[in-house]
Amino acid sequence: MMSKIALLFGFLLFSLILTNSYALPFDELSSLDDSQNKIIFNSNIIDIDSNFFIENDFKRYLIFGSNSLPDNNLHNNSLYGIKSDYGFFSVSVLSPESASNLVSQGYNVIEDSQLDFHLSEKIIPDASRIGEITGSSIAMQQYNASGNDIVIAIVDTGVDFSNPDIQHSLARDELNYPMMLDPDGQGIILTNATFTAFLNERGALKNYEKEIPSNMTSSVYFTRDGVFLDMSQGGSGTTIQVYNSFYPQFGNSIIFNGTISDDMKIGNSHHDYIKSASGVYHFGVMYQGEFLGKIQVVPVLVVDSTIAGLYDTIIPDISTSWTDYVLGDSNPSKSKYDFDFTDETPITLGSGNEFLVFDSDYDGKNDYSAGTFGAQVLDVYGVIKNNSTTIHDSLNAINGTLLPPLDSDGNFFGVMTDFMGHGTSSAASITSRGQESYDIYNNTKKYSIIGVAPDAKILPVKALWLGDTVYGWLWSAGFENTDNHWKFSGKPKVDIISNSWGISNFPLSNTSPGMDVLSLILSILSTPHSLDDDYPGVTIISSAGNSGHGYGTIGLPNASPFGISVGATTNNVFVGYGPFKDQPRFGNNTIHYDHVVDFSSRGPSSIGDPKPDIMSIGAHGFTPSSILKSDKDSKDESFSLFGGTSMAAPLVSGSAAILMEEMKNESQDYDSFTIKNILMSTATDLQNDPFTQGSGLSNIKSALDYVHGNNGIFIVYNDASYDNLQEILTPALTNLNSTTVGFEKFNFPSKSFPMTSWFAGQLLPGDSVTSTFTIKNPTNETLTISINPNTLSLIEKTQFDGITTVQQQDSILNETGIYIPNYVKLSDIQEHSPLNHLSIEENPIPDESSLMILNLNFPFNQFMNDTSEVYADDLKISSLYIYDWLDNNNDTKTTSDELSMINRAGSWGTVQELRISEPKEKFDGVPLIGVYPVPQVFSFWLGNTNQNSTSMDYTLSASYYEKNNWSLILPDSKIIDVPPKNSTTVDVTLIVPDDLQTGVYQGFLTFESDEHSVNAPVSFVIKHPIIENDTTILIEGISSDDVLYGNGYTKGAFDMSSRYMAGDWRQYYFDVQNELVNTAVIELSWELDDTNLAVFAMDPSGKIIQTNVPSGVFGHFLEWPSLDWLGNSVFSQGGGFFPVKNKDATSTVLYVPLNQTGTYTILTHSTLFAGNSTTEPIILAAKFTNISSEIILDPQNNLESDSLIIDSKELDMISNSNNDTTIISNNDTMVTSNNYLNLGFDFGLVVGIVIGVAIGISLLFIYRQKNT
Repeated sequence: MMSKIALLFGFLLFSLILTNSYALPFDELSSLDDSQNKIIFNSNIIDIDSNFFIENDFKRYLIFGSNSLPDNNLHNNSLYGIKSDYGFFSVSVLSPESASNLVSQGYNVIEDSQLDFHLSEKIIPDASRIGEITGSSIAMQQYNASGNDIVIAIVDTGVDFSNPDIQHSLARDELNYPMMLDPDGQGIILTNATFTAFLNERGALKNYEKEIPSNMTSSVYFTRDGVFLDMSQGGSGTTIQVYNSFYPQFGNSIIFNGTISDDMKIGNSHHDYIKSASGVYHFGVMYQGEFLGKIQVVPVLVVDSTIAGLYDTIIPDISTSWTDYVLGDSNPSKSKYDFDFTDETPITLGSGNEFLVFDSDYDGKNDYSAGTFGAQVLDVYGVIKNNSTTIHDSLNAINGTLLPPLDSDGNFFGVMTDFMGHGTSSAASITSRGQESYDIYNNTKKYSIIGVAPDAKILPVKALWLGDTVYGWLWSAGFENTDNHWKFSGKPKVDIISNSWGISNFPLSNTSPGMDVLSLILSILSTPHSLDDDYPGVTIISSAGNSGHGYGTIGLPNASPFGISVGATTNNVFVGYGPFKDQPRFGNNTIHYDHVVDFSSRGPSSIGDPKPDIMSIGAHGFTPSSILKSDKDSKDESFSLFGGTSMAAPLVSGSAAILMEEMKNESQDYDSFTIKNILMSTATDLQNDPFTQGSGLSNIKSALDYVHGNNGIFIVYNDASYDNLQEILTPALTNLNSTTVGFEKFNFPSKSFPMTSWFAGQLLPGDSVTSTFTIKNPTNETLTISINPNTLSLIEKTQFDGITTVQQQDSILNETGIYIPNYVKLSDIQEHSPLNHLSIEENPIPDESSLMILNLNFPFNQFMNDTSEVYADDLKISSLYIYDWLDNNNDTKTTSDELSMINRAGSWGTVQELRISEPKEKFDGVPLIGVYPVPQVFSFWLGNTNQNSTSMDYTLSASYYEKNNWSLILPDSKIIDVPPKNSTTVDVTLIVPDDLQTGVYQGFLTFESDEHSVNAPVSFVIKHPIIENDTTILIEGISSDDVLYGNGYTKGAFDMSSRYMAGDWRQYYFDVQNELVNTAVIELSWELDDTNLAVFAMDPSGKIIQTNVPSGVFGHFLEWPSLDWLGNSVFSQGGGFFPVKNKDATSTVLYVPLNQTGTYTILTHSTLFAGNSTTEPIILAAKFTNISSEIILDPQNNLESDSLIIDSKELDMISNSNNDTTIISNNDTMVTSNNYLNLGFDFGLVVGIVIGVAIGISLLFIYRQKNT
């Protein structure tokens, strides 16, 4: 009997990184059970070596270069790849030593990154309001549209189709075979153990009386008890090969041996048994992980039921597997196991019953699932070729070969599983039919859960690593990998690709988000005719990420300009559910929704285009989940509470499916750009800025109104954005072409595509650009439309200083450990700066305000105890809530039953932020703010320390915004008439002031009729020209009350419980026009010691060429030792939230090599923030010069500087020079001075470029409802 092996590792250890986001309250972390962090490698079905599952040092690497694969060893260890005359791209499993050797040979080697799934902190179940919020319920009622026959690829952790609410949605081919892809290679099931039956000339079964054939594992025998596979073999047992789905993280090989000692029953008598036409039975064992931390061991029989030698049927002993699953830990008697195939259901491909499920109590409802039979699995480790398995010659299985779903020789088959539940929830949010009912709130009231597009079809793609996604995307888009070259098959397999994940540690790609390899491939795949003249493009929809509330937090590939990026909005259905029940800080009802969630990632990327594109539900909704009870007596119901931008992306994917279905029905042509433009043009304005909301909340009912020409709905698009973006992406794409692409054609087509959002490009001060907008009217009426450029402006800001009181109890829920926030009336937040007027009303919100932003900030030394011996080991946290308070008994006392929560925010940081759209309309009673001091002290390393927290000083501020005219943008016409069934164009010009500071600027063009309005996001970049050698620049910071995105200051938004992208990002752009300039020295400074800025410099192709971030922040690349980082914990990737100042406490310096002309970008990232205010000024000082031995030795040159470091505090030394110095002050004016820098101070620290990746382990917890 195998000993129990309990290995402590992150829940997703063998497949991905999942890091916590803060969609849910942080004190909930204290309730998490660390025992869920153990996988128990234990089974009473099969015995394995107890020392097998040990952690090893094999890693996955992305390897690319301009030549061919370097040697046979790499080829043999290559999982899969693409190659062309330009070079190769390969995903390989190697030791760090082998990878280091490749680096020394000049190859590009990057450690492959596990994906960040954009899930909120917990999955716990409609009651969901999906149909109401997305408009899909009305779309179904009015247009009978539900996504019928539209295929959506869910690129995720896999999908389990066991729940009856989603079984119907599994995509199938013309033979009714399931369409499922596993490029990660986890789903191979080996069935190469063979058992021969002795049949006489009449076909009757006999027992062997002589030695069995040498190529057979064992034999079949019968007794009066039945017919059996001889596993015991006289007590020695039968050794079989088992595929190790945990490799390469655990186990020293991809295949391990196990011993089966119990004979398996295949018949009741020698006349009544499971027939194999050839007389040879194939046997194997599924050995898979699942999301509750247990191992599923399933014995499987494979037979050729009709034609000898053509294996077509599998029979899983699912009842034995269930027994082992629920009883295995207790070492029960073997008598409880039936080891019997005769009571199981045979499964053939195309039968429609490929689901490996079991009803343990025969009540008509399944209790257990082991996945779905019939996946095509990528043979990433060459298992089929490199072992003794015999396969058909035509299969030619080699590394990277896509295997058939069932080997006709019976040696293997493929399954699709979802050990985490994330991909299943993504799929279910789209296609759940609502046939099942659930007691969601544990109050006996039953609810159904209906997805946004119940009749769409799901093609699951299990992709857990960055390298997997490329294969999955290309295959889904209709490309076939033949001889390691990708060729278009003539038709995409899917209509939509949905990604609920991303890579937040973008330095792993050595490129900024949007210009990285993954984002470029996504942009190419989204664009028609990009890879083949006949390629139509695929609509690709991605979650924006969960790294907000800071700006610039959108990661890769979600920053892809031509994909659709989706942010998250609120939906308070979770109030009263599970751990949120009887918690006074959540209020007493679920009525509020449609506000931006604090964790939703925001734009811009370094490109500067408006992102995200659109919004949908992210906090939260209920979805059906896989059928998997934790024990035999469990009353669990199979639903979950899903959330994060992970939910938002599939909801928009489902909306796109409905739109495509209806356009097909109306014989209207479309491509991916058309779908994006319609979704954006019909979105509902959430009154936020473009970098937060894009166009607004997705509304599929309005989109279908457009398709049918109803209700005055029109769309808008322009002709400039595509060309402007293509110009910026071309340098990055050129680099990609020379190294990594296995295509004859890999570029953007010359044809331009229309886009609703207007990215006006990267411009110089004084430039003007014009774009032509088209307004398309499908209705039978002339539409009169006004055109208004607008931007959000701060009209009032108020402030309140306080001290928290910890562990206050509610007068109604007066229970131990249950506490209330500190309540502050919004009217008590007094005027901070006299922008307009002082309100003394109970509801002080200005009538004209369309957006309210609340911030809670506290000093860094209140957040982190700097006297602690260990950094970040003593953290005090307070979260932020806002309620509508109805004092029902007029006693002026606040109780939880009188509160309706509208929105909330929380993070492990010094600033919290929440937003309320149309705030004047959201309160029937008194606006009440809750400052909730988390009752215990937390540690970055340990989580809840169970030590009581103490009070904190804090500042509350309320900022009110309204839309005002944006004077930089001038439409040719303010009002225009669009004839019925026709289109009209209007030219819009952007005029850039001469004194505009470098950075990114945002606003809207609003096209409005009596019945409909389109919010077209607008953004543009201002780059500072570098014309002369020895150009010096000073960009002064801005002390701003504005908490929206702006230039010259940074916000506090770091979160030690989140991903690296969390924080606030700012961009600076410098257009180097002088070929002699080859060096830049950049100093960035700020005001307070506790703030820290990480800084990255990118060249015109987006490549990171310098940073001040230490090597260790992103992991020990190729075993590069580094102790200069914070490190990971089970609560965070974490490494970035640590001071990395290389000059002094309030500044950092970069020495940047410049090897070409073009636009260079500086990114700043507030990884720590002092918290004394909500914003802090940033000062940038720079010098662009030429430093080389030739110039220094040339007596004619005028380079008199003996150092290149520029200190903004010493710019008063400027005098007597012909060099140009530009000073940009905080009032955005530019002054040119003929002065010269007498620089006399040291270089500072030169830091190397970081290209390692973050390996972080974190937890995912799925709360499942119990009827108790």
